[in-house]
Amino acid sequence: MTQRIIDRSYVGEVLQHIYSSDLNIKVTLFSEGGYYYIVNKEEKRFPLQGATLEEAVTYLGYKIAADYPSSNFSFWWKQNFSCNL
Repeated sequence: MTQRIIDRSYVGEVLQHIYSSDLNIKVTLFSEGGYYYIVNKEEKRFPLQGATLEEAVTYLGYKIAADYPSSNFSFWWKQNFSCNL
């Protein structure tokens, strides 16, 4: 992943955009043994990279934008956090 880590002040904004996006996903973040997000369709856990909340949420946003490239969230992510998807 070649993505700059978001600042702590953007964590809430990223999570809000995921929540209000057009995607049918469920997000659960916790820090026991790592951070995870869960996709509704398969109910599988995917570990997120990073040792901090900022790193985990950056990876979460990057991963969602990459996995759902035509979504509103992906468009917003690319506009606000330049990345190579």
